[in-house]
Amino acid sequence: MSNSLFTLKKALSVFGAEDAPANLPPFSKGADNRTLKSWTTHDLPLVGEKVGFLPKLNSPIAAAVFVTKGGVLKSSLTLNIARMAALHGIRTCVVGLDMQGDVSTSLGEALDEESSLEEALVQVNAVKGLAQLYTGEATLDDVLKPTDLPTLFYIPETPELVALDQSLINRNRREYWLKEHVISHLKREFDLVLLDCSPNWNRLITNALVACDVLISPLECKINNFRNLTTFRALIKEFSVEMQASFKHLFVPTRLSPARKLSQEIREWYQTNLPNCSATAVRESIQGEESIALRLSIPEYAPNSSAADELRTLLKEVWATFKAAQPSRSTSTRISSQISGADECHSVSAI
Repeated sequence: MSNSLFTLKKALSVFGAEDAPANLPPFSKGADNRTLKSWTTHDLPLVGEKVGFLPKLNSPIAAAVFVTKGGVLKSSLTLNIARMAALHGIRTCVVGLDMQGDVSTSLGEALDEESSLEEALVQVNAVKGLAQLYTGEATLDDVLKPTDLPTLFYIPETPELVALDQSLINRNRREYWLKEHVISHLKREFDLVLLDCSPNWNRLITNALVACDVLISPLECKINNFRNLTTFRALIKEFSVEMQASFKHLFVPTRLSPARKLSQEIREWYQTNLPNCSATAVRESIQGEESIALRLSIPEYAPNSSAADELRTLLKEVWATFKAAQPSRSTSTRISSQISGADECHSVSAI
């Protein structure tokens, strides 16, 4: 996990801010209790609350990141949204639903490459996830994992996700298990819940779509993803009608190659023909690849790059969609009253 230090100038650059307000939090202290004249990664969310560009949400939001195509920067987009939200002091939880486990790898502790096979297996087998929650072998507290940011947690993917997906076949209200037993409880403790989905539409993905308030679909600016779009939109429309789902849908163009005519034309088609497509595209960049390898958002890794500027602009669009998906004040108050009177046996008390 990151142990970076952020001077005032560097901290402001992460959030794209130029001026510092007078009420910034005090600098962090080192192991010897001496002031560092900078902030650690752990304390950076306190700065983000003051100088950031993402406002607090009025009510919790669950967002699924999903499209039926792999390699479209889905997990990279999830990581960037999650870390930047958390850096603004917004309590965020990522739920891993993709067997590849890319987002868990980016958020969790790195496996020691010098460890033996036996030691590695012990470490991997100790990880608990949704499957263990489903079988009663773990509580929600048990499966929630911390990160280097105090405002960011995650539920890791485990190999048993396949078994969980199969187990849902014989369950009553199987499409609602994730919403009723996981997401509804996480919303009591977190402002933002992000569901990092597999590109394969299975029962867990159906659960994620039922549970989400916003669906974010990365669209690669390449011909194969372009061909996939018609089928995907038809599936989403059919699902929404059948399940009476009311989530907001945002398409995000990704892997844009500005120097290639076809990539540019596909992006233009997306933005012209999809009314719910972001105006900002995620282009292919060295900074994007390197930041993911270091488990950081692009603004943390290269705050003054054009890639960071684009990511911050995109996040403002994502946030506008989150705001539009929030219930009205009267509805929110009614839901809060219902929740406060509900059984609290599954509350996340250990955070």
